[in-house]
Amino acid sequence: MYFIVFDKDFQTIGAIQVFNTLLWYRRYYSPGIFELHVPAEYFDLINRGRYLYRNDRTELGVIREVDFMRGEKNERTAYCKGYFAEHILSNNVIWPTFNQTGTPETLARSVVDQYVISPADASRKIRYVQLGQEQTGGTPITLQNTGDFVGDRLYDMLKTQEMSQRLVFNYVENTLRYEVWKGLDRRDTQTENSWAIFSDAFRNIKNAQYSRDESDHKNFAYVAGEGEGAGRKVAKVDIRQNQDEERRELWVDAKDLQQNNDGTKYTDAQYHDMLFQRGLEKLADYTAIEKVDSGIDPSANLVYGVDFDLGDLCTYRYTDVDVECSKRITEIQEVLEGSKRTLNVIFGNDSATDFKKIIRKETT
Repeated sequence: MYFIVFDKDFQTIGAIQVFNTLLWYRRYYSPGIFELHVPAEYFDLINRGRYLYRNDRTELGVIREVDFMRGEKNERTAYCKGYFAEHILSNNVIWPTFNQTGTPETLARSVVDQYVISPADASRKIRYVQLGQEQTGGTPITLQNTGDFVGDRLYDMLKTQEMSQRLVFNYVENTLRYEVWKGLDRRDTQTENSWAIFSDAFRNIKNAQYSRDESDHKNFAYVAGEGEGAGRKVAKVDIRQNQDEERRELWVDAKDLQQNNDGTKYTDAQYHDMLFQRGLEKLADYTAIEKVDSGIDPSANLVYGVDFDLGDLCTYRYTDVDVECSKRITEIQEVLEGSKRTLNVIFGNDSATDFKKIIRKETT
């Protein structure tokens, strides 16, 4: 494995053959993050660089921070860190207003095309981004938005149907191909794909940590759209599993959603669906957190990138605490130090831990 450093125009300015530590965190519902520690002689290279390419991955790192340090014993170290390329989608905001109906994939591709690839104001164009092949669909919805960051807004929309987005880097063509995708179903209750069962009985997990937190959970939303007082249009969004579940309400102000917008007049039913979709997205910020954080034995029966990968829906069993669940892999944390490789997988709600907090934790 090696790294190539590009400038802002994707011109190669150097390669990194030796490194001390690599943290490569892939995420399903938000841009991934990375941190690379290198010998001090590489400082000038990473300091001049904008993009970091890892030859065995399709993700592309965007360098956002570079540091050089000299310790008490005169040892010199350098490192760079940043986000994966999906983060640059939020360099642009949604303006002017976007207002279309379609599947989440169709809408996401339209947003990227309109505000990133071919914007009316050519100076907003983010170079090297192009649309990839259509892969999935989903249930049609209406997206009406003004002012949100492109990447953030699309992650929120896609998450309601368990989809994600990515910018796949093509080293030969120097392009970033935009794709909407969904991880495979690898549960032991289906027959379409090979199973991915993580269990202490199979000895393919270690250092497991189960967490459940309902402190901020909401499961019922009143989404208030246009109008005033008793005439205001309100949609109710109930995501409870059954009527006996404790009801925990949320008020969502959605006046920005208009039934008659820029010449488009929606029916009452269509407008209700718009409000309902907004409610689903807001409730996603208040989900009951349930996740399993496990170290994975890369030499066991499941091979990373072949038998399981980011976004896959897997079966998880941990007999020590009698936990069994089906959870999507929302984060894969890969740490390399010399010849030692550590693989940590998060199943379920993605971690909301701050980027710097994660890096600090992993490097101390």
